[in-house]
Amino acid sequence: MARCIENLAPQEMLVSVLLADPDGRHLRHGAAPSLPDFYNQAIDGIATGEGVGSCGTAAHRRESVIVTDIAADPFWTDFRDLAGRAGLAACWSTPILARDGSLLGTFAMYHRTPRVPQDTDLALARVFADTAALAIERHHIEQAKLAAEARAKAAHDELAKAVRAERELRAEAEQRAAAAAELNAKMRAAAAAQAATPHPETCQLGGPQECTAPAEIKIADSWGDSAWGCPRHVEEAILNVRAVFIASEELGGLAAYLNR
Repeated sequence: MARCIENLAPQEMLVSVLLADPDGRHLRHGAAPSLPDFYNQAIDGIATGEGVGSCGTAAHRRESVIVTDIAADPFWTDFRDLAGRAGLAACWSTPILARDGSLLGTFAMYHRTPRVPQDTDLALARVFADTAALAIERHHIEQAKLAAEARAKAAHDELAKAVRAERELRAEAEQRAAAAAELNAKMRAAAAAQAATPHPETCQLGGPQECTAPAEIKIADSWGDSAWGCPRHVEEAILNVRAVFIASEELGGLAAYLNR
């Protein structure tokens, strides 16, 4: 579109399209096929505002800004040297507006000599701005559609991941419940068998001093030796057997403790 406008102009014209950031506060390079790269890079990201060249001011005012002589116009004070290096002497800028009035960008027509626009120039600018607005809005709609599809896919993937995790957790919980039930059954069976097994009435863990307290608790070591005792001597045996007698199999474990 920019090249087409340049070819239609009766005199040399250099076209520039800047696109508005989502916040509407800055303009980014869009298309400028005939302007030098250093110029495009320098104005990429300029702020919108009163007195910020032709394009920044047009974007701020939401109306066309005609600068017929860059060398003498106060809007170009900060960009006059840059325009001089690029060989630019006039700049007519038209805002590109969406149907709701929001800023989409700017369309600028540059000339290498000071120049006042004719009615045909202004009509050409309006046609280009309207056509560019349709193209930019369509592009935004396509981008929004792609973004929405990407978000929907990400949400679907996250949901599938959550469902898989929930199934895995449920299966693990069921396995743990089954294991707990099995262990509980074994414990009840062991408790019933132990209760039915005769055991000494008095503590076996008192050592040479013996102990006449009731035998209430049965303990066993890793090698199968077991004994009955009162709570005090059972606690003592557990501490001693764990700390000394079962530190090494040669020490004899619980059997050695009973025969100490």
